[in-house]
Amino acid sequence: MKPIVSLMKVENIELSLREALEHHGGMRAIVPYGSSVLIKPNFTCALPPESGAASDPEIAAVLARLALESGASKVIVADGIGAGHVTIKDVKGLDEISKIKGVYIIDLVEIIDLVEIIDLVEIIDLNDEIIRTVHVPDPLVVDRFDIPHVVLECDVLINLAKLKVHPLAVFSLAMKNMIGVLPGRSYADQEEAKKQGFPTPVIPGGGKKIFHELARDGGSMLIQKAIVDLNTAVRSHLTVIDGIYGMEGKGAPVRGTPVKMDVLIVGTDIVAVEAVGTAVMGFDPGSIPYFQHAVEKGVGYEYKIQNIDIRGVKLNDVRRKFEPASASYLWKMKSKPNEKARL
Repeated sequence: MKPIVSLMKVENIELSLREALEHHGGMRAIVPYGSSVLIKPNFTCALPPESGAASDPEIAAVLARLALESGASKVIVADGIGAGHVTIKDVKGLDEISKIKGVYIIDLVEIIDLVEIIDLVEIIDLNDEIIRTVHVPDPLVVDRFDIPHVVLECDVLINLAKLKVHPLAVFSLAMKNMIGVLPGRSYADQEEAKKQGFPTPVIPGGGKKIFHELARDGGSMLIQKAIVDLNTAVRSHLTVIDGIYGMEGKGAPVRGTPVKMDVLIVGTDIVAVEAVGTAVMGFDPGSIPYFQHAVEKGVGYEYKIQNIDIRGVKLNDVRRKFEPASASYLWKMKSKPNEKARL
């Protein structure tokens, strides 16, 4: 059976998400009653969504409400932003998410009580959480990762990614978004980080820093394989790519050119969703090596567009060729005095 990927043209975020999820049996098919849910957005440098760099907090809010409607006992919105001078508290719009109310439905034999519960949504900075080392079976590059307990202990992980290109990984979509669950802040000047009091100025060996080192020493192929290893260790149950605004160009994934696309890409097979995302940006998923590695590792099941059941709008109606990012431009940026690393 072909994996289903919903490709939605967006006028209203909530209506589009609800329609997309109906293609997959609704949120109740993904979030069992009583389960804990973690939403992992991409809040790059706490930039606004119209920059094309960061996830729209409104999408996270809608996903949180839908999860609670489905009977989730707890929803956590969590990210570990890579820039050392920025934390998740700097992201605008999260205060409203933390105030979302939920309703418990308690079935006592034949008596059903509706109990309103507040504070069911929590905002967490993953850079500062207690970690546990997870070993990767039959790794391609990285054999272990330090993962926060809160990520490992959630019942359902919703991966809220962005539609953008990247100079080292080629794309910054759903699988790369998981780098944000790793500990450590990517801060170029550790002494300055210490002065400013960041809890994790020195990045652990199994944290975010390892991806930057792999890219520097071995190029895009190594970082792509490491991303597959990470997604082998931490699985996404639902993937949503925020393509309302995407990002292209040599300054991506932070300082590129925003592209108004007005699309959402939704599915339960992260590889299939990511493949549709690359196709929307005008690339051929069949030519991208890490997709095959991800399928072989069981991260997903399909990356060939002809073998994916795309529902919603037609791919050709929204496809647009994105300008690739530039690694040489990135290194030039990093060489400037006082320039902080923002991968």
